[in-house]
Amino acid sequence: MKKRSSILIIIALVIFTGLAGISASLLEFDYDFENFFPQNDPDLDYFLEYRETFENDNDYVLISVGDKKGIFNTTFLDKANRFAKELATLSHAKEVVSPTNIKTPIISSFGAIEVPLLHINDSIKLKTDSLRILKSKEYLNTLFSSDLTSICIVVNHTQIITKKASDELLTDIENLITKYKFKKLHYAGKIRGQKTYLTKMKFELMLFLSISVILIILFLFISFRSAYGVIVPLITVFISIIGVLGIMQVFGKSLDVMSTLLPTILFVVGMSDAIHILNRYIEELRSGKEKMKAIKTTFKEVGLATLFTSITTAVGFITLVSVPIKPMQDFGIYSAIGVLLAFVIAITFLPATLSLLKKPTIITKQTKQLFWNKVLSKSFIYVIRNQVKIIIGYLIVMIISVIGIFQLQVDYKLLEDLSEDNPLQQDFRFFENSYSGIRPFEMAISTKDSSSIFTFEVMQQMDKVEKYLYKNYEAGFILSPVSIIKSLNKATHGGSSSFFKIPSSKQKHQKLINKLKRFNIESKISNLVNKDKSIARFTGKMDDVGSKSVKEKNIQFEQFFQSEIDTNLIEYKLTGTALLVDKNNEFLATNMIIGLAIAFILIAVLIGVIFKSIKMALLSIIPNVVPLAFIGGLMGFVGTNINMSTSIIFTIAFGIAVDDTIHFLSKYKIESSKGKSLIYSLKRTYLSTGKAIVITTLILCGGFISLIFSDFKSTFLIGTYVGLILFAAVITDLLLLPVLLLNLKKKK
Repeated sequence: MKKRSSILIIIALVIFTGLAGISASLLEFDYDFENFFPQNDPDLDYFLEYRETFENDNDYVLISVGDKKGIFNTTFLDKANRFAKELATLSHAKEVVSPTNIKTPIISSFGAIEVPLLHINDSIKLKTDSLRILKSKEYLNTLFSSDLTSICIVVNHTQIITKKASDELLTDIENLITKYKFKKLHYAGKIRGQKTYLTKMKFELMLFLSISVILIILFLFISFRSAYGVIVPLITVFISIIGVLGIMQVFGKSLDVMSTLLPTILFVVGMSDAIHILNRYIEELRSGKEKMKAIKTTFKEVGLATLFTSITTAVGFITLVSVPIKPMQDFGIYSAIGVLLAFVIAITFLPATLSLLKKPTIITKQTKQLFWNKVLSKSFIYVIRNQVKIIIGYLIVMIISVIGIFQLQVDYKLLEDLSEDNPLQQDFRFFENSYSGIRPFEMAISTKDSSSIFTFEVMQQMDKVEKYLYKNYEAGFILSPVSIIKSLNKATHGGSSSFFKIPSSKQKHQKLINKLKRFNIESKISNLVNKDKSIARFTGKMDDVGSKSVKEKNIQFEQFFQSEIDTNLIEYKLTGTALLVDKNNEFLATNMIIGLAIAFILIAVLIGVIFKSIKMALLSIIPNVVPLAFIGGLMGFVGTNINMSTSIIFTIAFGIAVDDTIHFLSKYKIESSKGKSLIYSLKRTYLSTGKAIVITTLILCGGFISLIFSDFKSTFLIGTYVGLILFAAVITDLLLLPVLLLNLKKKK
């Protein structure tokens, strides 16, 4: 490469990096929970219509406050009441429901009066209130904790609140929390979850990248023993990372919980190209070639293999577009773009830089005395002498792995990403233990003939459903037209809790319906009944028991509904954000298999074209299926579930792991084309490429291991298992692949 061309390339890359850097600096962080809903799905379409009719199921914040002296004391309740009133004045707060502001209606023939649920300024009446609440099951585990040590204040906020509004409301709530200084306080909700995730994403983005840089600098220095071998690869990869982040911003993509992994993944994956090229360049110099001739040979032989490995890695990522979830699709697309961009940078920046820089100092030791040659020579001799043992060993590993794979289960919990010592997770657990949980439950019940859901026969059927939901489904805090009728019946009987039930006769029920219309209560429950009164909303909360357990509950509910409910009168439809997230896991488990199958086929075809051999294509897949099966079995044995995060591990790892196989086979093809014997060609490949694939694997593992420091469980698992797969893959390439090549060529 001429000096002028090299300078022009470097100038062009400097300009590109500068523009990309400016663009990347404008990137914003976002965590839109609803982006993880399955796209173009009938259940999503139904939920969007349902939400338009009623309201969103997670636009609320639960705040539990308590006092060491107990909750039924005037000082605490007055403080809680003032707190609730100030919450109601916050912008974006739509309604605040608190035990201190609730008034229970008492309806008589003379009219209706409202009695405070709690007489917060009268200590004598409070004792009576406490006894009444203890007998009222509709208040326990909803507005009062099961042990009566705290009360729950519900802040219903603006529907589909924006990130800016979400942050404003959360800040205002936390300022009030600080102001009032309750002795016992817990709070949870979507807006807090979003803020927690965003804060951690920003921190972890820099943490992972910093750890990866430190580890990789260490590996590079140990491998090349020079600043030359450290700085050049680092610059190459950083240009690629800045470039892809700039491209993301240009196309309007924000950084979410998935894309925050991009810089770290691209850093370690892009480093592979630079190391293979640099390692080969130094080998050519060590063999006595002049600098320019060494550069030419390096890019002629390694450059093509690097292109193939970049394509296969990109294919592994791009298969994620088959997942009908936007963040997953974006992650796959931009990862693939980043990998290909890293190749373009490596194939242009490295030769330009190497041609301008002074020839590096080469170690003058004899080849046989070099550390890598000693280790790899012994390893190669072991492989040649123990071919049968290696094949038997891998067969045993595969059998055990398959047993473990059959133990894998699809399961996911809403906040399982957060560690148990995280404050948000602890508050989440508090609401599960003391109240009805915080996982949304949504169900629509509609009449078959579009008649009113307030008819006596329909109400009786819905009452059965509600009782089942409380007792068997273990949902709580349920609001529905049934609970409205029960409350109205209670109100007409002096507020007695024993009448919190559906009237026993059609006549009595009709009287209640007349009062419902008379006191204009219908207009106040528009969030529970549609306009023509043909659809009823059942909304509640439950413990986050996991998608697997919820699926079992849904099956049992279907059996109950078909056997115990008059299906000629009503039908039901489960919906809500939690249900859609659960459905994602079903999609991801299926798409993991489809994505892997697509990756296998595409990469096998690519390798078959490169080597012009179907046998070589199949042979290249075997050493990469084994590590995937091994880790899949390990996940099954240790109880790691398949969910939104772990499902992408295999696709990502396969696309990266197959690179080493391609480098090995490419070098073998070059050596065997020179007319050398089978053993000699294989040995030269083993000694030459062996060092490069070991170094790159150590660097890749080091980069992914940095993810284990994440507070997100999903990120931790991705780092752990991808690192293990890559490590197992390089071991397989050095043990099993040579054995397969030997036996393939022998038969030929």
